[in-house]
Amino acid sequence: MKRFLWVVGLSYLAIFNSCQTENKKGPEARHVILIGLDAFSSRGLQKASTPAMNEMIAYGALALHARCVVPTVSTPNWTAMLTGADPLQTGVQDNSWKRDNRNWEPVITGREDVYPSILSWIKDQKPKARMHFFYEWDDLSRMFEMSLVDKEYQSDSGEDVFDKAVESFFADKPEFLFISIDETDAAGHKYGHDTEDYYASLSKYDKKIGDFIARLKSEGLMDETFIMVTGDHGGIDFGHGGTTLHELEIPIICYGKGVSKGTIISKPCYIYDVAPTLAWAMGVEAPGAGIGRIMHEVFRPATESPAYVPMPKVLPAAGTYPADPLEITMDADGLEVNIYYTLDGTNPDAGSTLYTGPFKLSTGATVRAVSVYNGQLSREEQVQYRILGGSLPMVHWKYFEGKFEKVPDFAALKPIKTGKSEEISLLELPHREDHFAVLFTTGLKIEKAGKYTFYTKSDDGSVLWINGVKVVDNDGSHGVRIRKGTIELNSGLHQLEVGYFEDYMGELIEVWMEGPGIHKQILTSAFFHQ
Repeated sequence: MKRFLWVVGLSYLAIFNSCQTENKKGPEARHVILIGLDAFSSRGLQKASTPAMNEMIAYGALALHARCVVPTVSTPNWTAMLTGADPLQTGVQDNSWKRDNRNWEPVITGREDVYPSILSWIKDQKPKARMHFFYEWDDLSRMFEMSLVDKEYQSDSGEDVFDKAVESFFADKPEFLFISIDETDAAGHKYGHDTEDYYASLSKYDKKIGDFIARLKSEGLMDETFIMVTGDHGGIDFGHGGTTLHELEIPIICYGKGVSKGTIISKPCYIYDVAPTLAWAMGVEAPGAGIGRIMHEVFRPATESPAYVPMPKVLPAAGTYPADPLEITMDADGLEVNIYYTLDGTNPDAGSTLYTGPFKLSTGATVRAVSVYNGQLSREEQVQYRILGGSLPMVHWKYFEGKFEKVPDFAALKPIKTGKSEEISLLELPHREDHFAVLFTTGLKIEKAGKYTFYTKSDDGSVLWINGVKVVDNDGSHGVRIRKGTIELNSGLHQLEVGYFEDYMGELIEVWMEGPGIHKQILTSAFFHQ
């Protein structure tokens, strides 16, 4: 009994000491800087050339796979970032939110009719602290208590915003600086989130961040400054707003005053942890109504922290390409890693094919690759390529124009054009930019009877039927979204139909399948029959 009480007593003491450690005073940074890059995904950090941020990670802390809130769009996520709360608390549910257009009220309000952000916390607890708010997206200000800000600046040029913010910081030396850049999001929408142009936009601001830090050091301010770099959401293909990890995962990088060197945080982190952590770094307490936590791991001495191993960048981006041999290149940013890959659909590891230089594909393939550093594997990258021109077109399509809000009843419409293609995609089909619909029809060959799962990945809506039975319903106007459905199929030939419509901003239709002996993959001409 005495031994039991002794053990319980030690356990209680350990818990008490742990809580005391968690609640100890923060580093009291004199300056706290938050840099937010719109659509800055975890994949983007790993694939873009980011020497400045790599340096911050090596001498700071990183939560590589933090998650934002759903929907993965800007308004609820910038709000969550600066309030430490999610949409249930703030009432900011999507991009349509405005102060006079909201579905539910925030659980609390403060100096203005919005959920209190870190701006209010600082003003309440450090009334003499100066705050600067520099941003590119003009809608950003509607979410926060801008009356509390000492200096506000908005410009449609991200470069102008960043440069003005830096000059203003060194002129006034505010206690809190927020810089929000939208240009990176625009690059994802225009070029795609897995393209060199998107990566280049991240590299551009990485250079600016590096120059900012170099100037802080040269002026003797870095030792009293805490910097955080993060994003509001990720992206997939040309959009975001869905529930894929590409859209959900963002990095959170911390550097400077009080930050533990070389810490890779394995504990789950979220976008609403940003504000409480920033506040704690400057000695300000977050209110209890939110759900965000202080990321104490940022400030603890790193013990047996794993290395940061970026996933490989495989180029070109996934997609459909002409019949000419396609050259595939791979690299990984920041470390001297080995890259291993497979082309047969199997999981890659250190025993797979070692990448030694560019190679060419003359037929479609799924490239799966990992980076390996000191025996530690990165997250896997998977890229599927389809090569056109190698088979007869066996997909029949009918093209319609109009302003659709859902996949239409095609039987009631007259097509503007008809034709045949090798794949169920928009690449081979002449179409206008917005407001059209397509019905794809083909024969689907099934070699082995069993349960098959089909997926449509579309922007906007799509519906998939097999033998007249609706299997996948991904309808409605939305960004890139994946939906699936399962059906039992006998061996033989089945009729496959896919209805698709494009509303506006971004366009995509892909059909994936997995089943007995077939790993999840995009349907290609190998599965079709006239």
